[in-house]
Amino acid sequence: QSSVLYLSYSASALLGSTWIIKKVRPVNGLILGMGLYSVYVGCFILAVLQMDHPIIAEVIALLGAAVGGLAGAILWTAQGSFFARSAEVHSQDSEVTTLPDATSDLSAYFAAIYLFGEVALNLLSSVLVEAFGLAWLTVFTVYFVIAVVSVSGMLLVYEHPADSDSDAGSFSNTNSPSKATAAWRVLTKDPKMICMVPFNLVFGLAASFRSSFVSSEVVRIALDDNKSMYVGALSAVTAVVAAVMSLIFGRISHVIGKGTILVIGSASFFLVAFPFVVFPDLTRWGWASVLCVYTLQGIGRSTFEGTLKAEFADFFSYEKEGAFANIVLQSGLSNALGFFLSINLPCSSPGTYCIEYADGTLHNVLSYELLIMVSAVLAVFGYWRAAVLYRRENGQSLRGTPEEAVAFVAEADAPDVT
Repeated sequence: QSSVLYLSYSASALLGSTWIIKKVRPVNGLILGMGLYSVYVGCFILAVLQMDHPIIAEVIALLGAAVGGLAGAILWTAQGSFFARSAEVHSQDSEVTTLPDATSDLSAYFAAIYLFGEVALNLLSSVLVEAFGLAWLTVFTVYFVIAVVSVSGMLLVYEHPADSDSDAGSFSNTNSPSKATAAWRVLTKDPKMICMVPFNLVFGLAASFRSSFVSSEVVRIALDDNKSMYVGALSAVTAVVAAVMSLIFGRISHVIGKGTILVIGSASFFLVAFPFVVFPDLTRWGWASVLCVYTLQGIGRSTFEGTLKAEFADFFSYEKEGAFANIVLQSGLSNALGFFLSINLPCSSPGTYCIEYADGTLHNVLSYELLIMVSAVLAVFGYWRAAVLYRRENGQSLRGTPEEAVAFVAEADAPDVT
C-alpha cells in the first residue's frame, strides 16, 4: 500500500498536478486535493467493513492509496503555489517586509500550524482507541468527518487574482501539454533545481529510516518495547520539536539567513544516522540517546516544512507550480527509495551492522546510514551552488522577474516542430 501511495504521489507530481493547479488555480486545487484526501480516508472505512473479504479489502486499500497519492500531489503543489503568491501579496502590501522576509515568516507560521495539527490528530487517535476503547471503524469515521469539515472550510479562503505578469503567464493557455510537465521542465532546465535535489533526498531517506529502523527496531531493543508502546509518544516529540523550531527559525532567519538554517537542517539529518555508525550496539542505547535522535529528526523536519519551501518560493518564483511539484516528486521518490532500501539491503549473519529485525530477517543498516550521511553533505554543497546561481541570475538576468516568467511560458507554449 505504501509503495502504491508513493508511486502515485510522485507520478502525479511529475505528470499532472501542475496542469491541474494552472487550470483550476491554487485555492480550487487545495479544495480538490483535500476532497480527494477525504476519499482516501473514506477508503479505510470501506476496507474495515470488508475485513471478512480480504481480497476486496486489499483492493479498496490499494485504490485508496492511489487516490491518496494523487491527492497529496495536487494538495502540496497547490499549497506551495498559494503560499508563494500570499508571500508576494504580503510583501507588496507592507512597507517594511521584503519578499524573502515574507516567505520566511509565512512558511514558519504554516509549518508550525501544520505540525501542531499533526500532533493533535495523532494524539486523538490514541485517545479514542486507548482511553475510550473505540473500534478503528469509529476512529476512521471521525477522521473522515474532520476531513470533510476541513474541505468545507476551504471554500472561505480568498483566491489571489493573477495580477502579475508571472501569474498571468502561468495561468494562460492551460490547455498546452507542457503545463502538465512544468515540474520536469524546471528540473531539467534550471540547474538550481538539480542542486536542491539532495536536500529533498536526505529528508525522505531520514524519514523512512526513522520509521523503518529507529521506531521499529531501535525502540524495541533499546527501550525493551516489544509492543511499540512508546513509538507514538516519540513520534509526537519529533512533530512538536519541528513545530517549535519552525517558529524559531522563522524569526532568526532574518538575522542569520535561510541558508544557515538549511545547513542546520542538513546537519540534523546527518546526525540522525551518524550515532548508529559510531555506537552500533543498540543494547547500550537508552532513553536519552533515543530522544536525541527523534529531536534531531524534528529539527531537520522543521527546515524541510518551513525554510526549504520559503527558499523554493524565492529561487523559483517564475514557475511556482513546477517548483513545488518538484518537492512532491523528489521527497516522494526518496521516501519510496528509503522504504525499499529498508527491506532490500540484506546481510548473511548477525553482526555489528547486520541487525536482526523482529521478524527474523537480517538487514545491513550501515549502507543505509552512510547513504543518509552522504546525502546530507551533498545537500549543503547543493544549496551553496544553488544560492550562487540565484545571486548570479538576479544580478545578470533578473531571474525570477516577469521577463523570465514570460520566457519560460513562451517556451512551454511553443509548438513542437520536431
